[in-house]
Amino acid sequence: MIKNIYFDLDGTLVDSAPGIIEGLKRTLVKFGYEIPDYSTLRKCVGPPFTVSYPDILHIKDEDFTEAVAYYRHYYDVENGMYNATVFAGVEDLLKELVKRGYCLFVCTSKPEPTARKLLKKLEIDKYFTDICGATYDAKIDTKTDVINLCFERAPWHKKDETILIGDTKYDAEGAYNTGIRCIGVSWGFGDCAEMEAAGAVEILDLPSEVLDYIEAN
Repeated sequence: MIKNIYFDLDGTLVDSAPGIIEGLKRTLVKFGYEIPDYSTLRKCVGPPFTVSYPDILHIKDEDFTEAVAYYRHYYDVENGMYNATVFAGVEDLLKELVKRGYCLFVCTSKPEPTARKLLKKLEIDKYFTDICGATYDAKIDTKTDVINLCFERAPWHKKDETILIGDTKYDAEGAYNTGIRCIGVSWGFGDCAEMEAAGAVEILDLPSEVLDYIEAN
């Protein structure tokens, strides 16, 4: 029986692509890199910098630290993060889950202070018992790390009563690594086939389907 639901943020709760992609474009121009096509940039919405910068954008090791700092200044200080919207149907889902007694956490590879500010601005932070995210020093970075952090903060959560809902293979991999189930959603930025290959037990297309799945399991 499901009692605890960990939600990914970017691409699952929130369409944060406009602000993230604008920040990536500015960073690439600043450090002399070519801007790739939109589909490539979209792949950077979700995974941590330690994955997206070297593996997707091919930013060199010697530029990595300064490039991350430049992006974060735009995103956090210049408030690029607020160029984001809650996906249609998501707030209704959260409201109904809380009403029915489920414990909701945010589980994101976005730095936790940034996630907290964004969710407060979008007025959906009130639905979550806790918001867990990455650290600026990357000691907590991957989805596996953040899921483990969720369990540290809520040691009464049992793994067989907890699921992760996310939109990328990184969510499915993190759930698999920590021994919980992952439900993939198709409205985000990931690839459904990749999520299934990484261990997602179901791929759902609408927030209302998420509610039906949880109630049935």
